[in-house]
Amino acid sequence: MSVKEKISGFFASIKRFLQRLWNGRHTIGDLVKHKHRFVVLDTETYKEKISFQLSGINIFVFLGVTSLVLVFLTALLLAFTPLRELIPGYANTGMVEQTYENARIIDSLEAELKSQEEMLADIQYIMLGKDPAERHIVEQRQKDSTKVQPTPYVKSKADSLLRDEVETRENNKK
Repeated sequence: MSVKEKISGFFASIKRFLQRLWNGRHTIGDLVKHKHRFVVLDTETYKEKISFQLSGINIFVFLGVTSLVLVFLTALLLAFTPLRELIPGYANTGMVEQTYENARIIDSLEAELKSQEEMLADIQYIMLGKDPAERHIVEQRQKDSTKVQPTPYVKSKADSLLRDEVETRENNKK
């Protein structure tokens, strides 16, 4: 009998054990009393390598402890390895700091680019023989003309009537 057949036989006996448990033919006391032997043999010499004596309660304890160990190891793996970055919503502190640093650098580069563009435009004006101050005056006028001018408030007769009505109501409440 090969090791593969023995292992499959072991799992078959566990399956039968669990079927008996769920069928309800035996009480839990019967399942605890019945002992099963798990043996690993050398196929050539038939010498016993490992032997376990199992009962129903031992199997449940073994499965419970194994489950707890696996959950604990998984939690440790996620907590102390870079795998934690794969958890949705978990931010890598180095990445967040790098993002803020990149945003600050981009802002400073944009300001530097704008000042260099202004300087280049001033140089172009000078090369054309014009005064750079004129360019700034023209740009300021263009900015002022594109601004929305507020419309002046004009009192209408309906507004005055509404204002009088509200004031009389407030005076009547007092």
